[in-house]
Amino acid sequence: MLKGKYLFIFLFALSLNVQAQLTDSTDRYKKANLDKEFLTGSKIVFDQPSNFQISSLELLAKVWGFLKYHHPAIAKGDYNWDFELFRMTPKLLVVKTLKERNELLSKWIYALGPFENGKTIRPAKAQIKYELNFDWFKSSKFSPELISQLNAVKNADRTAGSYYVKMYDAETPVAIFKNEGDYSSFKYPDAGYRLLGLFKFWNSYEYFSPYRNLLDKPWSGILKEYIPKLIAAKNELDYKLTMAALIAETQDSHSDISPYDIAFRGFYGTFTPKMTIAFVDDQAVVTNSTEDGSLNALKKGDVIQSINNVPISKLMKEKLPYVSASNYATQLRKLTTILLRTNDTLMQVSFIRDDKSEQLSLKCYPFNRREKRAAPVDSGFKMINKDIAYIHASRIETRLKSVMPMAMQAKAMILDLRTYPKPTSFAWDLAKYIFDAPKEVARYTAGSTEIPGLFSYMPDDYMAQVRIGVANVNPYLGKIIVLVNEETQSLGELSAMALRAGPNTIIVGSQTAGADGSVGMPVTFPGGIVTGFTQIGVYYPDGKETQRIGIIPDVKVKPSVKGIKEGRDEMLEKAISLLN
Repeated sequence: MLKGKYLFIFLFALSLNVQAQLTDSTDRYKKANLDKEFLTGSKIVFDQPSNFQISSLELLAKVWGFLKYHHPAIAKGDYNWDFELFRMTPKLLVVKTLKERNELLSKWIYALGPFENGKTIRPAKAQIKYELNFDWFKSSKFSPELISQLNAVKNADRTAGSYYVKMYDAETPVAIFKNEGDYSSFKYPDAGYRLLGLFKFWNSYEYFSPYRNLLDKPWSGILKEYIPKLIAAKNELDYKLTMAALIAETQDSHSDISPYDIAFRGFYGTFTPKMTIAFVDDQAVVTNSTEDGSLNALKKGDVIQSINNVPISKLMKEKLPYVSASNYATQLRKLTTILLRTNDTLMQVSFIRDDKSEQLSLKCYPFNRREKRAAPVDSGFKMINKDIAYIHASRIETRLKSVMPMAMQAKAMILDLRTYPKPTSFAWDLAKYIFDAPKEVARYTAGSTEIPGLFSYMPDDYMAQVRIGVANVNPYLGKIIVLVNEETQSLGELSAMALRAGPNTIIVGSQTAGADGSVGMPVTFPGGIVTGFTQIGVYYPDGKETQRIGIIPDVKVKPSVKGIKEGRDEMLEKAISLLN
């Protein structure tokens, strides 16, 4: 079994390939599995919903999700909760007054039956990092009776587990959303199923995201905004773009929606030229152009002004709402491949080179068959000069042990983390040489299925296993510079945090991706859409945030158009100048 730091490093590698419809062996015999009424459609049809109906649907989403993760009868598997939503929605849409709405919701909860009070022992107050409040019970104009029922359900016993969610295990505290239908046969789901997708995702994020409180836009207001948008979605593309925009509201670099979906392929384009770009001060700058001959005469440092006669600024405005990222720098990083997609085999590009405007046509190739750039042939290690050793975190792979004797003789080391570390234990392996004793790296928080919405710090004995470094009488005494940028994400960010614990370490570069934590298991939407979000909180040892902020460099350096044109690595140059 994986333990300590190696377990948590494994967490960062959890992928969305795990089946979202995980089912425990006993779940197949639950009553919920016998309910097949709405497999072919929700039978819900909307005209233009009134403001009161939208308000009712917003409250239904909250109550439905609250009951899903809190009520013992639902946890037991007595109800197909998706289909119960389809049964309740038409009833709620016809009520005209607050009194009628409250009575309907109250009867719904009452019909679920009695339950025992909670047996869960709450963590000590000092161990709680974040806890969801339920102020909406009172602010939703619910009756005293309904509020009392909701509070009783909140305090119910959930120690027996749940049909719909469980934690992977105590040492890997990410939620598995099990027994969830993906309804992938509905490429353009009906209105009821479209709302089901919204309600599912909103509630999974509400109760199992450690970073719900860090969003620019309050998560509580998302339902009111997206209910009418999803009702109005007139075709498959409209629906899927709306869901992509919803996912982007999480502002989480770990949250993605597959651009390879057929509908998205048509929207973004199925062809792309053999080139790469990066954003420098909101300018799209060519960083690599691999086409030989006259078919692609772009050069490094060319600043693209428009693609197919559409200005870059307009393309950014159109596409950015569908890109989920923890901060703007990472959003632009993700946007670069999207902007270079087209449905034509030629792409018209206008650009500026040496202060002159030029135009040309680029040949494009199938996006899913684009050539991968060959990785530079090197060992991941070199001596920049007799005093400075350089180690590349993703290219060093298994060679770290063999190069460290030489690196330890250098007066300084530059560690390049502008990539995902390989091996994943890179920082911890390196720290055995360079640190004099174990050091605190971070504090992690875990969610709970017994108290949904609560995130508490993981135990000290667990965190002790994640410390970096060992007792070492001959630690490295030279200076260390760690290079980071927007490509430094997740485990890369944790590695930078860990190496920063050294006494002579300086972080050089630009803001990192701000997704420091483990992406959880998949969340599925009707139509076969799959996404995920960060579920384990990562903080500095003093409790300071890293999500969205990323790792802030001690010395900030960004590439320039001039530097790209000249083929220079300005971050590396700055690191060398600091050491000389």
